[in-house]
Amino acid sequence: MTVKEFNELGTELEQLLILRYSPIALKLIYDESEIPEGTWRPNKDNGDHLAMCQAYALVRRNRKAITLLKEDHWCVWPLVSFGLVDLDEDDYEYMGTKFFMKDGERSKKYLREEYPMLAAEKKPIGFTIAPLRSCNFEPDIITVYCRPAQIRSIQMAAKFHSGEMLHLHLDPVDSCVHSSIPVLNGQDYNITFPDPGEYERGFTDEDEVMFTMKAEKVTEIVSGLKILAGANFGYQQLQMDMPLNFPRPEFYNNMFEKWNLDTGVEWKKHEGAKPMVEE
Repeated sequence: MTVKEFNELGTELEQLLILRYSPIALKLIYDESEIPEGTWRPNKDNGDHLAMCQAYALVRRNRKAITLLKEDHWCVWPLVSFGLVDLDEDDYEYMGTKFFMKDGERSKKYLREEYPMLAAEKKPIGFTIAPLRSCNFEPDIITVYCRPAQIRSIQMAAKFHSGEMLHLHLDPVDSCVHSSIPVLNGQDYNITFPDPGEYERGFTDEDEVMFTMKAEKVTEIVSGLKILAGANFGYQQLQMDMPLNFPRPEFYNNMFEKWNLDTGVEWKKHEGAKPMVEE
C-alpha cells in the first residue's frame, strides 16, 4: 500500500468507529537517513526525553510525529525490548526482579525467557510514530486506543476475515512493550491494557484499551467494519435495548423448532442491510 492509502484507511477507521484519537502508525528505523521529514526528535531538538507512553500520548492527542532513538527514551523497557541496549548478567539479575512477582527467581526467569524482545536479526536504532491519517511513511504496525465496545467491533472484523480467535497474553505492566513487540515479531493482532505509566504520565483514561495490528491488516479491518455496518451490525448501528421474546434471525427459530423449543417472530432485516456471508 502507498502512504496515501494508509492515510485514507486511517481516516476511515476513525469514522467507522467514531474514534476519539487517530490510530498510531509505527515504523522501525535502522539508519538516520530513514527518519521521515518533519518528525520531532526530543533529545536532538530540545534536549528532552520521553517515555514511550508519553510519546504515544502526544501523537494521539496533539497529532505530533515523533522519532525516538536510544538517547530520546526515559523508560528502560522499550530500550530493552527493541534491542536498543544490551543486557549483561548483572542486568538480568537486577532488572529481573522488577515485574511485580512474589517469587524473585520466577521474575528473573520471566525476563530471561518470556519477556517480549524484538526478534529481528538486524536491530533498529529506534522508531518513528505519527497519526495514521497523516503519517508520511509506510508503518510496520498500527495501534488504536479505544473503548472495549470499539475493540469488540475490531475483533469481529478480524474474525470475519480470518475465522480465528485472538490468542492473548495479558500483562498489567509494560504496555508499550506488549502492544508493539509481539506484533512486530509476527503476531497479526494484540490487545493490551494500559499500564500504570500510561495512566499516570500518558493520560490514558480508565476505559481505554490498546489494539495493535500488523500494518497490512488495516485493509481487512476496515473492510470487515464496513461489512458489519452494511449488515446493520457495526459499531454505530448497535443500540442498547432489552425486549423480551425479541425477534430473531430465521435460523434461530429453525434450530429451536428442531430442539422442540418455542419459536417466535422472525427478525426482519433493516432496509438496505446486506448479508455478511453469501449463501
